[in-house]
Amino acid sequence: MGGRGGDPVSTPLHAGALATNLEHVRDHAPVAQHIAPKAVKIDPSTRDVIDQLFGRLCGIFPAWRQAWPTEDEKNNAKREWIAEFMRSGIRSMDQIQMGIRMSAKHRKEFVPPVGQFIAWCFSPEAFGLPPLERAYAQAVRNTHPAQTNFARWSHPAIYHAAVAAGFYTLQRLERSLGMKRFGEKYEEQCRRLGRGEELAPVPVAALPERAGPSTPEVGNAALAAIRNRLGVR
Repeated sequence: MGGRGGDPVSTPLHAGALATNLEHVRDHAPVAQHIAPKAVKIDPSTRDVIDQLFGRLCGIFPAWRQAWPTEDEKNNAKREWIAEFMRSGIRSMDQIQMGIRMSAKHRKEFVPPVGQFIAWCFSPEAFGLPPLERAYAQAVRNTHPAQTNFARWSHPAIYHAAVAAGFYTLQRLERSLGMKRFGEKYEEQCRRLGRGEELAPVPVAALPERAGPSTPEVGNAALAAIRNRLGVR
């Protein structure tokens, strides 16, 4: 894998069925709160995915040898990463590709911890959702009391994240703290989507009332009603 001069995300990772492969890992891993890296058995297809992923990471982060100075340590890290993928509910190549794209944007010297990479895999953009800043701006706007009857939520994930963060809290916290709190709840909703859960729709009470159809006849009838009340002919 080359250095930063090349495009680290131009060629997609290939795997026949990542979800099946991770289920294979799940079936062969011991039931425990923490799975030791060496206890995880990886089938050839999954090994190919993780080998390609680590190759990408070595190309993106030039100081990768600080994390994996020897081949044995790199192999142990691969087992740990695939076990964490399994525990975190990563089931698609699209999620891993999102993690790689976010890694490329990160532009730091050192390889991120597996937890950080997993968080990138669950980025809102992986699910077609607005990035955090835009989602937070929508949440702050819609939770203002003046928006009670007019709030428009572009996705239930944003609404549920705002509910979990607290409407009142979002209005009172200064921006950095408010975005941090909302971001945690937003990530939780993204993880639910990543696990294949279906989010409840935004309650009708939280949606603006829909006006009836606007036609010349409706407008003329309304004007006639006003004239009648005013006694104007």
